[in-house]
Amino acid sequence: MPVEKIFSFLTYPKKNQPEVAVVSGTQIPLDDGKLCKMLTDIFNNAGKDCNVPVMFVSDGENQENAVRTELLALLQKPSVSASTPLAKRLQASTGGTSGMGLLFICIGKDGESDTRVVISRFPADEGIVAEKKSERLTVSFVEQVFMKSAYSYKAATYLWDGKPTQLWKGHVVDKQINHGSKGVADYWIVDFLRSEFSTTAAQGTKRLAKAIKAALQATTDISIKTQLTSAVQLAANIPKKSMTISEFCDSFHMSDAAKQAIIAKVDPPRLVHEKFRFDVTEFSRHLAYKQVELDTGAVMTAPAEKFNECFKTEHHKDRAVFVAAGHIVDEKLKSTK
Repeated sequence: MPVEKIFSFLTYPKKNQPEVAVVSGTQIPLDDGKLCKMLTDIFNNAGKDCNVPVMFVSDGENQENAVRTELLALLQKPSVSASTPLAKRLQASTGGTSGMGLLFICIGKDGESDTRVVISRFPADEGIVAEKKSERLTVSFVEQVFMKSAYSYKAATYLWDGKPTQLWKGHVVDKQINHGSKGVADYWIVDFLRSEFSTTAAQGTKRLAKAIKAALQATTDISIKTQLTSAVQLAANIPKKSMTISEFCDSFHMSDAAKQAIIAKVDPPRLVHEKFRFDVTEFSRHLAYKQVELDTGAVMTAPAEKFNECFKTEHHKDRAVFVAAGHIVDEKLKSTK
């Protein structure tokens, strides 16, 4: 996949700082040795490295998105001036925590008919440069070193087939999605790209809740049931961060059997590894109550996150004793459990 155009911009953290310097950019010659090779490798590997699907969010009722519009204009007539709106947008979205960055926009062919664009940001850091001349070693401190950081590197890639109605979906890599502050990560996907995960918070959370519910109904293993109900109770404390269904299971250190019980209820199975932003309110809509049934016929039901507060449990050998205290506010007869 040959790269045809490479544009680069130095961007500053301008969010809430209107006095920051004006963004400046340039087109990088394709014969620029090691730099061009490094960017070509990033371009060629973008389809594999950018593995989180995202979609542009519509602004208003006209089914438009400002970033998508700027991206289409760039793809139709690639130039520094056509790239500048994206660079300015990134600078306006970047806060002081993220600091200065070097933006690269690479455009080239992907197959016979598609055009691929890769947008990547290298954060600024401090470093040391060592140069050897003859027998003499020179060591110096450099403030502005731009690296493809394993912690904070960000990139996005889109495929365009030449039709102006396309380009609504793409893929990103954001090493800070599940690291540190939600705000630090969101400035790339939400603020800069005006996008959201292709699997919305409601869709992903509902899928997770329904898989847990189905797993609870399908298994007869008390150990698995206990792990799943415990996870449901503790889920109320999960912050609104991105995760996959697999990562949800791992965060509670579930056994392989319990994890597989949930995964088995996800259809199609590939959705187990699709990211979404966990929404505790949506989760509670589908798994609001925990219910325990004894062999005596007694049934205890309470909100999942408060079950242990509502019922005090004591274990005597192979029997469990549940104690609840409170004012009676209602009584009901039901034909089924």
